[in-house]
Amino acid sequence: MKPFRARSAAALYEAHHGPNMTPMVDVVMVILIFFMASAAILGPEWFLKSALPVVAPTTTPPTDPPARLRIVLDAGDVARVALDDAEPLPVPLFQVEARLRDELARRGAEGLVVLVEPTPNAPYDAVVRVHEWCAAAGITKVGLAGQRP
Repeated sequence: MKPFRARSAAALYEAHHGPNMTPMVDVVMVILIFFMASAAILGPEWFLKSALPVVAPTTTPPTDPPARLRIVLDAGDVARVALDDAEPLPVPLFQVEARLRDELARRGAEGLVVLVEPTPNAPYDAVVRVHEWCAAAGITKVGLAGQRP
């Protein structure tokens, strides 16, 4: 009887019984755990309730088109405010809120459209403040416009 076996290529090939399945099982288990965890996290989002606006048909169309209040925001705390197609007049930024409330009192929320036009040098804070003032006043028709040529 021989104490050692031959270690030739043919002997190693005969001893091999197939591919190693351990890495594949590990990967499958990680993927399974990932999908189970993501399903547990995303599950409650499927049942979120949304409040979509209901548009009821109006019996009479509005006779007057809404007024456009254009607010051009410049660098610093300066804004130019114009109603409809008039030439914009320079106004300090803190007075824009009062101007919004004045126009809201005259025309109502449905009769007023606010168009915010920031210049390239306008601070982002000014744009956010104007949107906050419109939201606080109840103005829902607010738009953001690009710079005119």
